[in-house]
Amino acid sequence: MAKLFDQVLVIDIESTCWQGPPPRGQLSEIIEIGICTVDLRKLERLEKRSIMVKPVRSRVSEFCTSLTTLTNDDVVGAGSLADAVSILKKEYRALDRLWGSWGDYDRRQFEIVCRELT
Repeated sequence: MAKLFDQVLVIDIESTCWQGPPPRGQLSEIIEIGICTVDLRKLERLEKRSIMVKPVRSRVSEFCTSLTTLTNDDVVGAGSLADAVSILKKEYRALDRLWGSWGDYDRRQFEIVCRELT
């Protein structure tokens, strides 16, 4: 399928984190995917959305809450990472569009967690 250059998807993720190493048995997981679509012809923001993700191998620490404002209560009823990726693929055609983010962390984190989904 041809790539689409009509929009860029600007992605910002939040992940579980700790001050220092993670507690035993926990690892950093995506807990929120912020997405903003930008029309490249008009240079206008079309939509912004937050997709919450329920972590399965970690909890939101107090340190994480201090950085992100997210708490365990915010993510306990959220969908799975697979659900979130499905939304990105179906509703945003994320595999066909340009992505952008601040720095390289978001891309690397997506690569790591999506490898685990396959």
